[in-house]
Parts: sequence; C-alpha cells; structure tokens
Amino acid sequence: MGARNLVVGAFVGSVLLGGAGVARASSGIDSPDNGVVQVGRGNTNVARADDPLAAYYNPAGLAFQKSGVHVGAHLMFMDRCFSRRDVNGQPVSPGGGIPGPGAAGGPSDPVCAETTPFPNPQIAANFRITRQLAIGLSVMGPHGVGKMVWPESIPYTNQLGISTTQPAPQRHLLIESDSLIINPTLSVSYAIKDWLSVGAGFIWGIASIDFINFTEATSQVPTDDFAGNQEVKSTLSAFDGFVPGVVVGVLASPHKRLDLGAWFKWQDAISTRTGVKLESLYWRLGGQKNENPCPAGPANCNITEDEDAGTLKFRIPLEARLGLRYHHPLRAGSLVPKVGPKVRDPLADDLFDIEVDFTYAHNSVVDVLEVRFDRGIRVNGTPGEVPQNADIPHKWKNVFGVRFGGDFTLIPGFLAVRAGGFFETNGQDAAYLNPDFHLGSKVGVGGGGTVRIGPVDVSLAYQHTFFEPLDNGGKGEVLGLSGDATTNYRSVHNVNGGRLESSLNEVALGATYRF
Repeated sequence: MGARNLVVGAFVGSVLLGGAGVARASSGIDSPDNGVVQVGRGNTNVARADDPLAAYYNPAGLAFQKSGVHVGAHLMFMDRCFSRRDVNGQPVSPGGGIPGPGAAGGPSDPVCAETTPFPNPQIAANFRITRQLAIGLSVMGPHGVGKMVWPESIPYTNQLGISTTQPAPQRHLLIESDSLIINPTLSVSYAIKDWLSVGAGFIWGIASIDFINFTEATSQVPTDDFAGNQEVKSTLSAFDGFVPGVVVGVLASPHKRLDLGAWFKWQDAISTRTGVKLESLYWRLGGQKNENPCPAGPANCNITEDEDAGTLKFRIPLEARLGLRYHHPLRAGSLVPKVGPKVRDPLADDLFDIEVDFTYAHNSVVDVLEVRFDRGIRVNGTPGEVPQNADIPHKWKNVFGVRFGGDFTLIPGFLAVRAGGFFETNGQDAAYLNPDFHLGSKVGVGGGGTVRIGPVDVSLAYQHTFFEPLDNGGKGEVLGLSGDATTNYRSVHNVNGGRLESSLNEVALGATYRF
C-alpha cells in the first residue's frame, strides 16, 4: 500500500510542477489524436489505454489487455479560408491594377482550399506474451489532413464584363501540400504489479513531402505584381525514410477505482535532401496562366529542375501528457476471485468512467521550416537565382491543453456510449500565420459509441474542432521568397497579411478483435 501512495504523490507532484499553465497538447501537425474511441471521448485515453493503439499512445496499457487487432479510419473534412489584406487593412491586388478579392469589382473573399474528404487510417495489434509481458505494433500517421489544395487562379468578371481569372492571393504561401507521414511503432509493456505497468516503444518514421507555392524572380516592385516581379511557380519534393523516435508510458491503479497514466514522445526532425522544380514566365499580362511560355524556343525554356538541389529540415515537437481516470464498477465485487492474467475491460466491468488529461507540446522548436539550396542554381527564363537560404518562418509557441471525457455502459458487455471535449492554447502569433498549419487555440467536442459482437468491438465517433481565427490586420511578418540578391532574396512586402479561418469535421469508424 505504501508503494501505491508513493505513485499518487508522484503523480500529484507532476501535475503541480508541470501544470502551471495546464500540461500536453497535440503538436502542430496533430489535431489532436487518432483513434475512434479516443475521438469519441475528447481524446482522453492515456489513463485508460485499453485498445491496441496503446502501442503508440501509452504502451504501458498493453500489459493489461487481451491480445487483439484494431483497424480504424477517420474521414476528415477540413475547411480553411484566407482573406488577404495589406498593411492598411485593404484588399490586395495581384498586380496590374486588377482588383483583388474583396475589392470592388474583384473576386469574392475569402479564398478557400478545396474541402476534399481525407481518409486517415490506423492499424494496431497487441500480443499478450505472458501474464506480465506484452508486445504491440501500430502503424498510423499524425491526426491531420495530409493533403490540402488551394487555387492558383481564382475566377472573376473584369471591367469589360468578361469572365476571366487572376492569381490567387495566398499563392506565395501555399498552392498545394501533399504530405505522407507514417510512424510504425513497436512497443513492449511489462506489468511490475497487477496495478502498475510500464512500456516503451520505438518509432521508425517515414515522411514524404511535396509543397507548391509561388516566388518572385525579382523584387523591384514593393507590392504584389505577378508581371513586374516575374513570379515563378515552385515545387519542392523531399523524402526521409528514417525519422526515429520513442514513446514511453506508465499506467498505475493506486485505488481500485482510480487510474493514473503518463506518456512522453520524442521524435527526431525530418531531415533530408530535396528536389526543386521551377516554372518561370508563368502568367500572361492579364493575370491568366500562360499556356505558351516558350513560343520561339524549346518547350522547356522556362523550366528549372534539380532532383538534388538542397536540404529540408522540419523539427517535430516533443509531447507529454498526464491522465487521471475514475471508473465506477458495475458491481461492488465478487466473492469468487478472478483467475488468469489481469485484463482491463471497461465495457464488461464499469458502469461509467470519467477521465481528465493534461497535455503539453513543445512547439517552439518549429521556429522555421528550414530549406537550404545549393549555391548557383539559375532560374531559367529570369535574371534570378534560387536563394541559398529559403527558410519559411513559422514561430510556433508551446501549447498547453486539457481534455475531458468518459464512457457510460448502457448494456454491460454489449453497448456503451461516450462523449468528451478538449481545449488547446494558441500556438502561433498571427503575424506569422500560414495556411499550411493553423495554430490558433482549439476547442473540440465529440461523441460516439461501441457495440460488442462476439469477440469484436465495433466503434463509431464524430468530432468537430473549432479553430480560433488568426488575424494580423494585414501586418504580416512573412516575406515571400525571391531570386533577387538586391533585396536579400526576399520580397519587399509581406505575403501573409490577413485572416486565416479553419474548422474540422470528422467521422471515425473502427473495430477491435480480441483473442
């Protein structure tokens, strides 16, 4: 009993010392966690950890589970829109006197990314080797939308009443991002006592990144000007086949109705060589795409392509969390002692449970997306060259959060419902907003349920995430990339002035087979 009291004391001390601002939020690349049961209960799971996804989210829980396999997926619908403004808070012309979005005679405002459903799958397995030892494996990516497509041109009707197009206002920030990040995780869990277990896992991350935006070949015009600044379409491609990391977890039950959980994750940066493709002479004088950039020369006169042009480095924030779970048993207990390995089965054993998790993400490591190119890469069709330093500032901030959720068993051993929510603090100054990630504060609400059919638990969940809009009033601090050495390879004007808004809806479905 003394050891159990020590665990409680250590847990409370950790909350008091580490929770001065609340304690883990999801990192900027998550929002916040995967898993159909997790999403249905406000993403609270560190102190419950009762399905094979614990191989990643708290490997200590594997030692108290039956062997099993989990397959699930989220269908995610991200809405994201951007309103471009100058330092005076006015709509921004793309150049040539063309009215920009929100201006009289211009296109509608804001401009939005495509809302294409994004599937996010998960698969995991747990194998109970002995009474005290278990091994788990999970394969999944971050809980986020891996592909976003923004318009490069937007339609409008010009002063002559002709339907035409103009360059999109967010083109210097993002046209398309297509990222595939997978984190296969192999974990081991050991039950020191029937009320205390520890676990650890090794992550072999794999990352593939493709990124498209526009840059300036020259920057002699101090405002957006697709023609005067000779804009260039830029495609960046990178692949890193080994992004190592670790997860560590602890799970304790100092009282028969109380569970305590702790989890920590560290992962190395995505760091690799990168290729680049540049397309100059991209716009016609009227702002439409130039379909014939080389009328008197080779068809590729405007193309610069180098498959080994430089390096890319993206630092992944470390994360930590603490969880406290109260569960109310269906009955006071049995005179017949249970035999065999201990198994946590809330659907059969508990009337309800309530969990609170405190969360932290060390997002401040993402100061810039580091992109460095080799010296002397000329941009065909322009007087410019690729800048050696093409870093994109992000200035992320550390994020704190709290999550609350629980289950209620309607029919023991057959049917349970759940609900929950979460809050995370702001993770980015609006002066550095960028449509690639949205780090305003977040509030999420969700619900779901589980039905047991023989050895299979089938679960369904829904979650909506509200994002705090980021609005800098046109006074952005991000400059566009440029091939102009006289302006230090950056645009003279900011390219991220304005307002960014997002919301996320998702439906999750999954099944766990236990044996």
